[in-house]
Amino acid sequence: MRVRRHVLVLATALLAVGAGAAPARESGGTPVAFVAVEKESRLVAVDLTAKEVVGRIEVPKGPRNVAAADPRHLLVTSPPVGAVTLVDTFTRRVVRVFRGFGRPLDVAVEGRYGYVTDSRRDELVVIDLERRRVTSRIRVAGRPQNVAVGDVALVTHNLPENFVTIVSFAHPSGRGRVSFGRVRVPAPGAGDVSEQPDSAYAYVTLRKLGGLAAIDWGNRVAFWSGGAGFAQHAQFDYVHGRRVWGSVPWPGEVFSLASRTGRQLRRLGGCPGAGPIALGGRAWLIATCKEADALAIWDTRTWKRTLVRVGDRPHGVAVAVVP
Repeated sequence: MRVRRHVLVLATALLAVGAGAAPARESGGTPVAFVAVEKESRLVAVDLTAKEVVGRIEVPKGPRNVAAADPRHLLVTSPPVGAVTLVDTFTRRVVRVFRGFGRPLDVAVEGRYGYVTDSRRDELVVIDLERRRVTSRIRVAGRPQNVAVGDVALVTHNLPENFVTIVSFAHPSGRGRVSFGRVRVPAPGAGDVSEQPDSAYAYVTLRKLGGLAAIDWGNRVAFWSGGAGFAQHAQFDYVHGRRVWGSVPWPGEVFSLASRTGRQLRRLGGCPGAGPIALGGRAWLIATCKEADALAIWDTRTWKRTLVRVGDRPHGVAVAVVP
């Protein structure tokens, strides 16, 4: 699987500023987390070095998931109103709102294209971010939920499906021939999915069975970690390269596993209602804490946690480096 270009660019920028607040500002960039706050219909910008809110952006009702589109832009889904919003992180303004979706849930980006799951219409919708228009709507039956994208798209489904769908494109725009495959998971209800760049590995949470599983495209479960509890979200650690993070809403923990064996490496508490996870280069691990109306920021040198209040029911989060 090809490494996602926007992830590589962002990771390089974050590594350059990840040593601390002073180097970040001197280099001309500040790492900022953008958090979707569902009840307030906003993206809230949190400076990771200062650990404080530095901006609020009004977006369509009920923003849920966020993905970095490139070093400057974010895509945000708003399921209640069938909208996906393109936001400029430099100016903190809405660039465009794409409408006409049924219930857009998750979003991922590969190169110039955004991929959105529409659970109401059983579609994977592809958006050309340069031309700022929808290029294709691909039928993916089974109420698609979450998506990760590399050379292919990996799509999870609502219960009772016990597989992840692999969508292969003739062209990243979704035009031309599209083929489908399946990878079975240990139990119905694969939830979140995060792919490991440049490999055939992906990591899924299991809503019914609990835990987190690693799968490969040979239709094999590499491992299943039931000790991870009822994990809801997964994030491959593209900086470390050999671990995957997961979150458990109750009792409010974030944990890491060895990416090839499932061996537990670390558990971090103090994030009630722990939700989606993001990385701030080598310096920070962050997760939304829905029950605390906050963003948790862990300093990866000391694993000290800071909670920053962001608003009512935070969910998705992504990190960008801004001037």
